[in-house]
Amino acid sequence: MNLEKKDFGSVAVLVLHASQITSNDAPDLKTAFLGHLVGKETKFLINLSEVESVDSTGLGALLFGLRQAKQQGKSLAFCDMKPKVRFLVKVAHLEEAMDLFDTQAEALERMQRKKGDHAKTS
Repeated sequence: MNLEKKDFGSVAVLVLHASQITSNDAPDLKTAFLGHLVGKETKFLINLSEVESVDSTGLGALLFGLRQAKQQGKSLAFCDMKPKVRFLVKVAHLEEAMDLFDTQAEALERMQRKKGDHAKTS
């Protein structure tokens, strides 16, 4: 599980280099989230453009990252979800809990513009 960090101003973009997030990958993803969230950054964007599929445990790992960020007073959003992944998020009724953006450019523009929380998109 490779989570590559790229800094864009006030936002740390974490690009997930994996084609799927399954129960096999979830522990490594959780560990990677924890490692990145300990830094001084307060805004994180998870780019899921390479992720083709997610199972329920993988979705739980994404929610784990979101919970950890909130517990530390940080914000975490997601972008570039493939339709199959976005559908699972919708079916699980998690769209309201997660900040979702269609593209990384849109997310960065909104996240850098806002001091606190950022707007959700559908």
